[in-house]
Amino acid sequence: MKKNFLFLGLFIFLISCQDDSKLETITVDNKYSLDVFTNMSKSTELNDEASLQYQNIFKQLYVVVIDESADQFENIIVENQLQDDYSADLDGYTKLIVNGFDTDSEIQNHSEPKDITINGLDAKLFEFNGRVNDYDIYYKLAFVKTKKSYYQIMTWTLLDNKEKLKEKMDKMIYSFKEIRSKTVAKKN
Repeated sequence: MKKNFLFLGLFIFLISCQDDSKLETITVDNKYSLDVFTNMSKSTELNDEASLQYQNIFKQLYVVVIDESADQFENIIVENQLQDDYSADLDGYTKLIVNGFDTDSEIQNHSEPKDITINGLDAKLFEFNGRVNDYDIYYKLAFVKTKKSYYQIMTWTLLDNKEKLKEKMDKMIYSFKEIRSKTVAKKN
């Protein structure tokens, strides 16, 4: 039993000492890529709708990406007669998601969505603090619009780690790239 604790302690020590400044590019379904830190591991438990999920439970740093069809979002707006409340564009998409957060009683404060550009794509950045299971959490969320999709890139950590990890969170968010499929001309 003592050996198991020693092994576990050594494992945790080695993981926590990994170089947390190196990034690796993760490509998802040939749609997009995002850089994550090499000391983060793939997860499947952070968000059921996410197409990308990575975490470092020792540094308490997490990132997920949710992608949705632009056509599907626009159809939802029309089918639910929400055109008066939400435009079928990046502003409307952002407003719809942010309004969903506003109804959550665990959100303590948030910024206004800020217009940004991520690798040539129109985007909005939103920051907020929340409380989950008695932990104060700091979130950064980017909304990105491409020709065919909307993306939510969310990264979070403990509020106490905000200043220490904010730059790393930005590096992940601003690394987002859409992968454009290239058509190959056929030779006759």
